[in-house]
Amino acid sequence: MIQFDIYRDATKEIYADDIPEFCASEYWGNLSNKVHFVFSRLDYLNDILVSICEKVELYKTNLKQRNGLNNKKTVITPYIEIIHVMSDLRMIIDELIALLYIVEKRKDLGDYPTKIELESIGKLLGKWNENKFEEVSFFLDYKTLLKNVNDITNTYKHSFINDHVLFYRQLEKPTVYAIRNFNSEFDKQKNKLLTVPLENIINDFNIMFKNYISLLKEMTNEQIVIDYENKKKNSNK
Repeated sequence: MIQFDIYRDATKEIYADDIPEFCASEYWGNLSNKVHFVFSRLDYLNDILVSICEKVELYKTNLKQRNGLNNKKTVITPYIEIIHVMSDLRMIIDELIALLYIVEKRKDLGDYPTKIELESIGKLLGKWNENKFEEVSFFLDYKTLLKNVNDITNTYKHSFINDHVLFYRQLEKPTVYAIRNFNSEFDKQKNKLLTVPLENIINDFNIMFKNYISLLKEMTNEQIVIDYENKKKNSNK
């Protein structure tokens, strides 16, 4: 079963220790709550992934038995649910990029920035295209994943013909299909079909997310210690 790997044990509970602790933020509220919300959204998406896998398996069974029982629930709904997963995943990754940006800036500035200048996959890819890697260089190792998510979700937003992917049945396993329609004109020579197994995207995200949370905990713990030591020095003056 395809799942976001966010649970410590079989209870599927999200424990307080799973969430990084942050220095207080005057500008951005309780950042631990933001991370907890990310975990909660991934937990919700896991239910959608179960639904996708179950419907694809049912479609395969009905098709093999030629029993005529396939309908929009097994043919169209998995496609809609995959759009749901990918779109939410895009939003989650955007937030992870913005969060790491302000934490990295805090290390340099001694406080969180009042402005987030890097808050999306699109902006990050733009920096890479300009050979600028100063901020959130952590994500460089996951450039292929980010580009896939960016291309797919942009296709969902901007391609009028994207619903043609309904003709690509989920025959073997859940697959992300997206038809990129360049320049908003119908030209078969310019259209590009993106095809990526959903499992590949989820597995790649799981690797990135695990390393991301580890890095975030390390950075935020270090900043808490530094703040405490500075406060202790100032109180002894």
